[in-house]
Amino acid sequence: MAIIKDLDTKFGIHVSYHRITAFNISYKNKKVIICVASYLSKEARALQSEPVEEIDIEIPFSDFTSFLDVNPIVQGYEWLKQNVIGFEDAIDDFDVLEPPLPELVEEEIPNE
Repeated sequence: MAIIKDLDTKFGIHVSYHRITAFNISYKNKKVIICVASYLSKEARALQSEPVEEIDIEIPFSDFTSFLDVNPIVQGYEWLKQNVIGFEDAIDDFDVLEPPLPELVEEEIPNE
């Protein structure tokens, strides 16, 4: 999942594809941090280009409970669209652009 929205980075570079790449929830400290990576385009992301910019966004304490008992990634995108200037009218992109994970091969342990 990602969101599509034309924006300029702090470097003045135009980007249009944004995805959550890391998520940290501290239940002890009631703190949520979302790392958002921005790419030139969806095509650049599909070609596994590096993001142009990555930023960490700390969710306010008052919004912590909105991340409980839900899928935090989906909630993260919703929170971004509702609370971050520029993302308010972003378009959801549900395409999966991640390369498939390699299958795990279980090794047999010989009996000794």
